[in-house]
Amino acid sequence: MPVSCPTRPVPRIQLRSVTVRRGPRTVVSGLDLDVAAGRVFWLVGPNGAGKSSLLRVMAGLDPPERGTVERTGDRAGFLYYHAEMTLPPWCVVRSWERLVRRLLPAPVPPTVLRPALGPGRRVRRLSTGERKRLLLDALLRAPGSLLLDEPFEHLSSEAKIALARMLEERAAGSVVVVATNQETERAARDGGLRLEAGAAAATAWTPEERS
Repeated sequence: MPVSCPTRPVPRIQLRSVTVRRGPRTVVSGLDLDVAAGRVFWLVGPNGAGKSSLLRVMAGLDPPERGTVERTGDRAGFLYYHAEMTLPPWCVVRSWERLVRRLLPAPVPPTVLRPALGPGRRVRRLSTGERKRLLLDALLRAPGSLLLDEPFEHLSSEAKIALARMLEERAAGSVVVVATNQETERAARDGGLRLEAGAAAATAWTPEERS
């Protein structure tokens, strides 16, 4: 008699009747949302629309005003990033890389996103784009689902292409949510949620609806 192996659950984030507030303003009210691995999910809207507030609730960093948020299926966890994150200015590149190697559960080769930097350079001598690429490179080398707030800011065109490609690959087996203020062709293709500034409303779309 054949023995069936239990299938691993698909990583997902489920929001049920969620209301999110940003200061005195309601960002979304009574939102039901199911985001699963398989493709990148985009939160799109102008600055101030509340994308960051919703993303933080999805990541479990802030509680919703009402409703429930459940993150399941990814044993490695759910990793959060926002554009203002940076490395300590006194940190030396080689020290940062040594720390990343020690923290990762297994040796992983550097991604193509990593900039070519002298090992003795200090972070304060790096450009904003170089700092962001070092941090994103480490994040993408770690296992887990990703919730990223404006990860494409301050990146070169080449780095943006590399990051988009790596996020697509990651989304095949993990939840990947990207908040951005620009609706790109990739966002229109993958599907997501559009937030309207000051409207307390969100409009979802799927790849089929946007084709």
